[in-house]
Order: sequence, then C-alpha cells, then structure tokens
Amino acid sequence: MDKKQIDIQDVQDFWTKNPMTYGSDKRKNPEQLFENSVSKLREKGWFLQEPNKKLFSNLIDYSSLKNNNVLEIGYGVGFLAREFIDAGANYTGIDLSSFHHETCLKLFGHHDNAKFYLGNAEDLPFEDNSFDYVISQGVMHHSPDTQKCIDEAWRVLKEGSTLFVMLYHKSFLKYYYNKFFKYGILRGEYFLYRSIQKVVEKHTDPHGDGSGAPISRHYRVSDIPILFNKFSSYRQQVYGGYSELNGFPSTRFNIGQFMSDNLKQKILKKHGGYLYIWAVK
Repeated sequence: MDKKQIDIQDVQDFWTKNPMTYGSDKRKNPEQLFENSVSKLREKGWFLQEPNKKLFSNLIDYSSLKNNNVLEIGYGVGFLAREFIDAGANYTGIDLSSFHHETCLKLFGHHDNAKFYLGNAEDLPFEDNSFDYVISQGVMHHSPDTQKCIDEAWRVLKEGSTLFVMLYHKSFLKYYYNKFFKYGILRGEYFLYRSIQKVVEKHTDPHGDGSGAPISRHYRVSDIPILFNKFSSYRQQVYGGYSELNGFPSTRFNIGQFMSDNLKQKILKKHGGYLYIWAVK
C-alpha cells in the first residue's frame, strides 16, 4: 500500500486488529495484557527506570506532576497511564485503537482522576492551553501526518509546559543494518519494493499477520528543528535496546556478547533506534 493512499482509517484498523500487547495473545484478559507489557518494558528498557521503580522514571519526574493536567497520546494497554494515575496527576489519554480504549476503560475507568478517549492525534478534541504535560511514546511516527500530531500537542499545551515524545530513529544499527540490509539486501526485498522505507516498514511493529504497521516513519536528529519549530526550546537523547547490538553482524555471532554493559550503552546512546525529545512550549 502506498503511503499516499494510507489514511487514518487504515492506521486505526491496523492498531485495533493488532494492538500493542508486546507479544501477548490479545484474547488474554486486560490484567494479563497489562502485566506482560510492564514485564517486557522492564526487561528491554535499561535506560527507562531502575529496578522496582516506576516505569520511565529515569525520563519522567512523576512527583512534579501531582494535580497537574497530563495528556498521553497513544496509551496502548495503559502501562504509563497507571503510573500517572498513581502519581496523582489528572490523567487524560487518547488513542486511535478501540481495543486499547476498551482495555484501559476496563483496567482504569473507575479512577476519578482518569479519562480515556478514542480519537485521533491529528485532531485533538481539547481546547488550547489545556495541559501541563503531554507525552507520546512511539505513536506519532505511525500517523499519516506526524507534523500535525506534534503541532496539535503544541496547541493543547500550556505556555512553558513540556511535550515528551519518542520517535523512531533512523539509525545505522536498527534502520539500515538490522532491517534494510538484512531484509532488503540479503533477502532481496529491496528489489521487490524498490524502497528502503517500505522494506523497513514491513519489519517494524510486525504484529498480527507479521506485515508491519501501515506507516512507521524514522527520523534523524537533524529533523528535530523542523518538527518542533513551534516550540521555544527542546533537547533530545538517543537510546536503544541491547537487542540492536545482539543482531550485529548476526544473531549467532554478534559483537554484543564481547561488550560490557557500559560500552553497549555508550554506543546505543549515539546509534540506538529510539529518539527521545523533550520540547518546551
């Protein structure tokens, strides 16, 4: 499917049919899906939090958000929603997937400080200057119009408040080597699709039938000034998972097995597959 022909309905259909369950069968009950997601994040995210600490607590100051209006764009099965709710924030979440929406209503709908919406990040149903903090982790790069998502987040943020986003990084390890080179060149998929991006998308978030999400954009650090041009300031940090090194140059023989954790982390903070941005309105 050509990207120009993909609209928001295609994206919604994909994530409703293939929800972000981190490998769990979506037929499991909401509590099982939630606990599996938390477990997987604690396994893979060496940079996200310390053991037994709140998820993402290395990157999010939860204590500063008590009684603040927090918006999460793309809440999935609610692993961060729970942290914000427990921290005493006035939590609002919006997600395009009806599966995610129904799951989070069952898990957290009884909380007085939480609201869950089914909706589109390109057209947020909130007034200007409504939120003290907006977060979106691994969501906006799946939208037909990522720039519009970022601009909408800017619109609903209060002056001086922060948008915290994770976008896929167009990195050597994950984008060019582990996805394009291995599948596009070694398996010949580039000659079928005639596009580096299409090869990478086919192997990014391959949920359900394994075909990959309809849209999975990847960005360079040099793209940040354009994407976040409305914001008064921003900073960024690249991170990546150890698995990115465990596939280089092959799974059986990989350089990761010969490296200390400190060396792996140093490399992944420059060449990892995730681009984290903190932008202040």
